[in-house]
Formats: sequence, structure tokens, C-alpha cells
Amino acid sequence: MIAPDRIDSAGGLANGAALPAGLPATASVIRRSLPGGESLEIVIVPRPDADHAPSDATRQGTDGLSERLRAWVTAGSDAPSTLAGSHQPLASSVVVVPLYDCLVVWVPGRAALAGRPDTLGQLEAAVVEFAAGEAELRLAESRAAALLDAVVADAAGGFSLDGEPATDPAAPADRYREAVALARSLSLIAPAVHAPPLHPPTLASQLGERLRDRTRLVERHGLAVERAEFIERTTEARAHRALEVGVARRQTGLEWAIVVLLVVQTALLLVDLLARRGTP
Repeated sequence: MIAPDRIDSAGGLANGAALPAGLPATASVIRRSLPGGESLEIVIVPRPDADHAPSDATRQGTDGLSERLRAWVTAGSDAPSTLAGSHQPLASSVVVVPLYDCLVVWVPGRAALAGRPDTLGQLEAAVVEFAAGEAELRLAESRAAALLDAVVADAAGGFSLDGEPATDPAAPADRYREAVALARSLSLIAPAVHAPPLHPPTLASQLGERLRDRTRLVERHGLAVERAEFIERTTEARAHRALEVGVARRQTGLEWAIVVLLVVQTALLLVDLLARRGTP
């Protein structure tokens, strides 16, 4: 979703994070730094036995692995309490994607990958790319929500006809610039969010599609675009209203100045007439 050169990597155990109990010694935790300062911790679990047909015991072990990885990703203290665009708690926002003989568990800030060693690189690249785009979209959603609150707060400012304006005159201009910047950032991630399925499909492309689908990335992006357009239209209308009020005030002041000048001129003419009549 974003250029790879905008993703920093750091291997080894991330911040001394402990591995989930019951994982093999070959498991590891790495960290990826995403745009906006957010980081993504990933636990990677090689499963050399994934090629074999799953027996009942294997299925039971897979279910246990899923629960352990799910518990680990939701235990991240840096992960947000809710999924962006949703009011559901984090526990119900965990995305679990079983894909062939692989397993991916993701929440904002953490992810867990389990699969054959030769597929883990593809899984990691797909998860990091998705997480980077989702983080940028979540940031845009937060900015849109803050701008909406600000727009509502000063909505009545354009109707202030007497006295001082209800808000700082520079605030609407700042919000308009922020709305344009928000629309720009949403347009930059739009091609990746709305990317058509890849043919022939690969493991990484299928994982990316399922992650986007289960996190409703397309719907969330569309809603963020609508909010940005609404903020832009509302702020622009507020600016036009403020301009009209300013022009009306200046016009009223000019009209009063003309009235005063006419009164003064009339008074001077009367004084002059009276002075001439009083002259012998």
C-alpha cells in the first residue's frame, strides 16, 4: 500500500517482548516501523509440519496455536482499544486469516504469522504492506473526526452579524487546508485500497485481499473520502458566508459615511445661507 522505502525494519526480540507460551524455539518477534511513527510487532512461527495432511491432533494443535497467537496480539499495550471506523472493542476486532496451511492474526500494532518457512517471507511482506496502509487510513480517519468536531463547533460563526465573530477568522482557512491535505492523503492510498485482484493470485495477494475485506478497508476509505469532501464543502461555505458578512459590513459602513457627509454638507449649506441672510 505504500512504498517499501518508507518502512523501517528491526530484527530480533522487539522491546524484550516475551514469546507466547507453547511456541517452538524457532519462533521470533520482529518490529517494523510504519509511517506516522507507529510500529508493528510481528511474531513469526515456522511450522515445518504444515505440509502434512491435518489429522485430528493437528487440527487441535492448530486451534490451540490460534488462541495463543490471538492472546498475544491482543495483549499489546500499544495497540488501540478499538479498530478504526468501528466502535467494537479490540477483542472483537481481531482479524484471523487461515490461508491454506498458514495462519495470520492481526490487530493494529501487532501481528502473528505461522506457516511453512518458505512462505513466511511472503506473509510478512503482505502483512507489513497492509498494516502500513491501514495505519495511514486510520490516521486519516482520526484527522477527519477531529475536523468534523471543529466544523460543527464553529458552524454558527458565519452567522455572527454583530460584535466579534464566534471563532478565530483564521481557523476556517486552516481547516480548509487540512481538509485538502486529508483528501490528498486519501487519494494517495486509494489505488492500493481499491486494487483489483491479482491474476494469477499469489499467497501474498490473497492474504492482502482477505485482510482488506475483513477490516472493511474499502468501505472505511469511502467514508473517509466523503467526510473529507463534506468538511471541504462546509468550510468553503463558511468562508463564503464570512466573506459576504464582511462585504456587507463594509458596505454598510460606507453608506453611513455617505449619510454623515451629506448631513455635514447640508448643515454647512444651511449655515452659509443663514449667514448670507443675516448680512446687511
